[in-house]
Amino acid sequence: MPWTIVVVDDAADYREMVRALLSPMADMVTIVGEAENGEQALGLVRLERPDLVITDLIMPHLNGIELTKRIRQELPQTSVILISSYTEDAYRLLASDSGADAFVSKQVLTTSLLPAIRDIIRRRLSGGSGPLPPITGAGLGGLPAK
Repeated sequence: MPWTIVVVDDAADYREMVRALLSPMADMVTIVGEAENGEQALGLVRLERPDLVITDLIMPHLNGIELTKRIRQELPQTSVILISSYTEDAYRLLASDSGADAFVSKQVLTTSLLPAIRDIIRRRLSGGSGPLPPITGAGLGGLPAK
C-alpha cells in the first residue's frame, strides 16, 4: 500500500514542484492533500492521518516548527520533512528539536527530497520510528550540513 503524503507550503509553485518530484514514486507514495498554511494543514492531517507531511518552515497562521510539534503530539506515527529556503544551522536545529524526521533545503529540493523520503520509509519498514536524534555535524536526516 502506498505511503500517504500531505504537502504544505504557502507558495503554490513549491507544492507543484513537490508533486512533480514525487511522480516517479507513484507506486510508493500518494498525495492525499495539500495546504497553504499551517492551520489548514493541521486540520487536513487530523482528517487524513497521513504517513508523511512535507511542510515549509515559514508559513502564515502556524509555522512549520509549530505544525511539526503538534503533529508529534497528536499523531506521533506521522513522519515530517521540513523544507526551507533558510539553510542556517539554527533552522536545522529548530527542525530537529521540533521532532522533524528530516530537513531539506529548497535550494537542493530536486536532488534531496526523494532520498530523504526513501530514507524515512526504509527506517520505518526496518522497525525504526519517531524523529531523529538532535543533529550532528552531518546534518539532520543524513543530509549534509550547509
